[in-house]
Amino acid sequence: MKEKLCLMVAVFVIASLQINCAEDSDVSKLAAANNSFAFKLLKQLVAEKPDASIFVSPYSAATALQMAANGAAGQTKTEMQQVLETAGMPTTTLNEASKAASELLNPKDTNVILTTANALWYRQSAKIKPEFVAANQKIFAATVKPLDFANVPAAEAEINQWASDQTHGRITGIANGMIDPLYTDLILANAIYFKGKWEDPFDKKLTKERPFHPATGDAKTLPMMEMSKKFTYRKGSGYQAVRLPYMGYNLAMYIFLPDPGSSPARLLQIMNGDKWRHVTVPGFSDRDGLVVLPKFKLENTLGLKPALQMLGMKTAFNNLKAQPNADFSGMFSDAHHISEVRQKAFVAVTEEGTEAAAVTAISAESNSMPELNPPKPFEMILDRPFLFAIVDARTEMILFMGVVNDL
Repeated sequence: MKEKLCLMVAVFVIASLQINCAEDSDVSKLAAANNSFAFKLLKQLVAEKPDASIFVSPYSAATALQMAANGAAGQTKTEMQQVLETAGMPTTTLNEASKAASELLNPKDTNVILTTANALWYRQSAKIKPEFVAANQKIFAATVKPLDFANVPAAEAEINQWASDQTHGRITGIANGMIDPLYTDLILANAIYFKGKWEDPFDKKLTKERPFHPATGDAKTLPMMEMSKKFTYRKGSGYQAVRLPYMGYNLAMYIFLPDPGSSPARLLQIMNGDKWRHVTVPGFSDRDGLVVLPKFKLENTLGLKPALQMLGMKTAFNNLKAQPNADFSGMFSDAHHISEVRQKAFVAVTEEGTEAAAVTAISAESNSMPELNPPKPFEMILDRPFLFAIVDARTEMILFMGVVNDL
């Protein structure tokens, strides 16, 4: 009987690693790959639930899958690289770029908390390859520990506690239901947590009840924040967008409001990693204007396996009953396949700033439109569905992104 492998990509936390081994161009290539994967993943998730609000950390998912890909081979590895958009990067280069990015995502500004962490728990008797464990320790600074998976409550409790600790209690229960006492051999975890204050906070005195029109159903009355000032703004073809920086300016939230009659899903269809880079880097300018943004909180648990399969990562999930069989020969001496990929994510946006966290879990079994001229003050009233992303300027990576269709 083939054994089961549980690969758990956990909370959005990335360990601090040395940066001098990777070229800046390699980090840029990794950022481009991660951002392309981000848009593919969010598009697929929105297609599965077109009217739902979705919040995800594509960076957390990509990092965890890259950790798992270090133990993959053959068609399994090829498909994982294609989905992650890393096929053109040699493994050594990719790993060093991941280390460098981790170091960059370690802000010194005390007004911003951004932490990432990785962990790997394995069954004591599992035929896990030492070189795979060593690579995760060296490249991703993963905590590695043997665990008694036969004692499911204790194993779940330890993993859940780790995830909760890494996200300041925002992500709980990530391991619940993922461990089989007979077959689970490994839990691989990645965690990320972010909390930042706006560079220019919203005035609480200006927050008032306004209608919000969801993708379906009747309008709702919600507390809406308001600010008038000079913003970093863009009027694109079919949308408005604004950049709201956090203190220190390295991290910012980009908010895209589709024109009336359009939708975030329609906007996503014309967006990808390349367009994102061309829109966000040169496409914004300073403009006086008014921004009205709802205070909101989103929490969701997402099963990512169907989306990843639709994107082309198929073989990694195949057991001996399906051909070709998954190949994780760089991880184990016997056959294993991924059985589940799960992410839990949380975000809260208030007048002071933003708090966000995500946990991704994988279980596997053995087996441009020009600006108006002259510019006039704009109004951007986010009283209908919109798209947003939290981006790190140092790495140019999208850390979190979401679609708000309903609140």
